[in-house]
Amino acid sequence: MKKRAILFLLTAALLVCSLGGCGARADAQVLKIAVLGDPATFYPSYQEGILQAERDLNQEYAADGYQVVCEFYNNSDNYTYEETAAIVDALAADPEITAVIGPINMEIGRTAAHVLDAAGKLFVSPHFLYDDVYENHYHTVFSLCYSAKTVGATLKLAASVVSPGLRWAVVAPGTPFEQDEVHGFLHQETIDEVTVVDCVSVSDLQVDFQRVYRRWEALGVEGVVLFPEGDEGFELLKALKRENPDLLCGGDTAFDNTDLFTKDPELTQAMNGFILVNEFALHDDTSEETERVAQLEDEYRQETGMDLDTWYFQGYNAVRAIADTAVRNRTTDPIQIAQSLHADGYHGLIQDFAFDADGRQKAENYQFGVLNQEWRMERHVIQFSGVAE
Repeated sequence: MKKRAILFLLTAALLVCSLGGCGARADAQVLKIAVLGDPATFYPSYQEGILQAERDLNQEYAADGYQVVCEFYNNSDNYTYEETAAIVDALAADPEITAVIGPINMEIGRTAAHVLDAAGKLFVSPHFLYDDVYENHYHTVFSLCYSAKTVGATLKLAASVVSPGLRWAVVAPGTPFEQDEVHGFLHQETIDEVTVVDCVSVSDLQVDFQRVYRRWEALGVEGVVLFPEGDEGFELLKALKRENPDLLCGGDTAFDNTDLFTKDPELTQAMNGFILVNEFALHDDTSEETERVAQLEDEYRQETGMDLDTWYFQGYNAVRAIADTAVRNRTTDPIQIAQSLHADGYHGLIQDFAFDADGRQKAENYQFGVLNQEWRMERHVIQFSGVAE
């Protein structure tokens, strides 16, 4: 997956019985949600978003006779794929489990989607899934992120808006997720022409940078889109900007890492004008949401000394999408919850989710940002139909 290249794995040992989750009322309808991953390496504020959702829900729905229990599972970093898959099997067979919130590890996510759908359990991934997971036509599997092809296609649209008519090169590894991003970029049609004149692997650019760059000069390359697997994109971006400070560059949220920017002035300069497309289904805040977000940000900053990031809301909305939908339909049945999510989607805090028949995110418009030297994002919305899936 992307940001900070963290891999989330599972273990059989229960790490947390969270604040509202112990000692459920004897007469309550319990929604038990398993959260897969390692809290030691969760994205900043992601776990707290999940715990805050649990606290809010148990306060709001106590009178309705519902109790939400979130259980986290931890990985000791010594577990094999077979052992982690066995934990997914155990969760699928547990009659008390209503839903599972997926890990960031897309290999485990692929397995979990298959096993949990077959068991009739709800599986909600706040993180990317491989695009081929959607092709299995699961009924209880949902992603809160846009697909890889959608991210690539949106970047193509963004390129046509920011500076139409340029000649572009594409850089990516041979890994499946990034290749799907490349597919989306290459095959998306645009109103204003975007010409792709070269595609190279990350390793080729790293090993023989000058040879590749000289070829790009001969081809008249004016923009480069990078789909790195991890942090390797930052050094490549700096190298490109040393050669040509005016080169237009763009990429996905592999480049969304403020920890690096604050420590590297050259990188901050290189990111000036960078087109960034992320995976999140954000909407414009209402005044009520703005107040709620400000309150959460203040509380989190006072407790941790850090700022909230979007992963807080991914965790928060993953739990609330399950529980709010369950209570609205007066059910704890995963199949009924899934049917409602397919039909109605979910309106969350600063995020709206709409799912196609295969659990993939749909969108009526596509969003991207352009960064400046102060690391401020100018947000753009493209209203466009026909994004290539």
